[in-house]
Amino acid sequence: MQSSLLTRILTLQLVFFSFLPGTSCYTQNTRITGTVKDEITQTPIGDVNIKVNGTTRGAVTDKQGRFSLILEKIPASVTLSCIGYETVYYDIAKVSLKPLEMIMRPRVYGLKEVEIPATKFRYVFKDMDYSVLDYEIMDDNLLLLIFRYQLKRSELVLLTLAGDTISISPVPELKPRLLYNDFLGHVHYISSRGKAFQCYYNDSLKQLGFMYQTTYDSLRMMAQPFLFASAGRVYFEEYTPDGLGKNIGYYDKDHHKEYIRYFSGETTRKNLYDDFKFYSLWNSQLPETSPASVSGDDIRANILFNYKKINAPVVKLGESNMAVFNFSEDVIELMDPAGKVYRTVPISFHKDPDENLLASMISAIVPVNDWKWHGKILVDEYYRNVYAVFWKNGMAQIRKIDLETGCLTRSYDLPLPLPEKIRIYKGDAYFLYKGTGVSDKWKLARVKL
Repeated sequence: MQSSLLTRILTLQLVFFSFLPGTSCYTQNTRITGTVKDEITQTPIGDVNIKVNGTTRGAVTDKQGRFSLILEKIPASVTLSCIGYETVYYDIAKVSLKPLEMIMRPRVYGLKEVEIPATKFRYVFKDMDYSVLDYEIMDDNLLLLIFRYQLKRSELVLLTLAGDTISISPVPELKPRLLYNDFLGHVHYISSRGKAFQCYYNDSLKQLGFMYQTTYDSLRMMAQPFLFASAGRVYFEEYTPDGLGKNIGYYDKDHHKEYIRYFSGETTRKNLYDDFKFYSLWNSQLPETSPASVSGDDIRANILFNYKKINAPVVKLGESNMAVFNFSEDVIELMDPAGKVYRTVPISFHKDPDENLLASMISAIVPVNDWKWHGKILVDEYYRNVYAVFWKNGMAQIRKIDLETGCLTRSYDLPLPLPEKIRIYKGDAYFLYKGTGVSDKWKLARVKL
């Protein structure tokens, strides 16, 4: 049984590696052209520096925002920088016959928190008969899992980001459970029976197809330690047995395993060591039969409930950088693909001013006036922007994190209460929403950030 499970996991790993981005590329020089525009005014931007990451090549836009660039290979990653604008990173995954259009966002100076109402709001999918069970972003499109009245009447709908329908397909197996996005960006349909089907769009047939059927449990077991793929590598994380520290590493295309960073959870370990010294000193002063003595079970219970697992999520910032949000140590560590830290930024936005138990109990039953951090961060992989989500009385607010300073800059209020599954892509926030009426259906909404 164990050998069969191991064989299944290794087979799944080979499947994932065979579809690893970057395993094949164009090696000849390729010329690409395009225009850089202002996100707000849509006017061309001149004097934009465009650097091909990992090389000495680059270009500068002219007064009309136009550029011409030679790439040694594709896929490639480029960095756009210009005075008065935020630095932007783009991945060029394939050769385009049309000129590219790249967008830059004006930089906001000297602002701590600027609340911007979410006025550019619309429903991407809203139907009186159909309800949205789940959704994922797939190959620059939106894949929706919808059902009508009952789950046995379910369909998969592929939409453009603008909301235009590309394809409508029946699900490969009833009843539906959810959509699962793995660390390589592949979307899987999961049935209520626990089967997993990888989804893809067949351009020649103009419909969705399904392959690599496996079980949801096997898929999660294989994918659980992996973070993302970048530059021909698959990055992973491994926690220490006590959960207070973790390692980060990668597998290359030859399945070679390399560790690049270790987080010890130093602050938590120091507090734990101090407590052990206190318990030892206390017990040494009392007889073992004393009711006040501390047993081994007491110490283990204290560790379980009072010492949290290290909280240091890793996010991908293009093909050449990544960031570790080490909330346990109150810092952001910006790293290159080899794990070398080139900038450390202090953060404090995650700290709750009301961390005591009584305040938490009161806030659970009484409306609060302060926004509370949701505990997670969201990444716009297209623009390499990172956001934190805050909640207050059922409303959500998205705040952008400045990776240069660690401060929160812009804040966006989502206009509908109790949004579900918030995702950010290409400067838009997507989320599921259901009204309070009995006949209301789940809808997919979008807000421009």
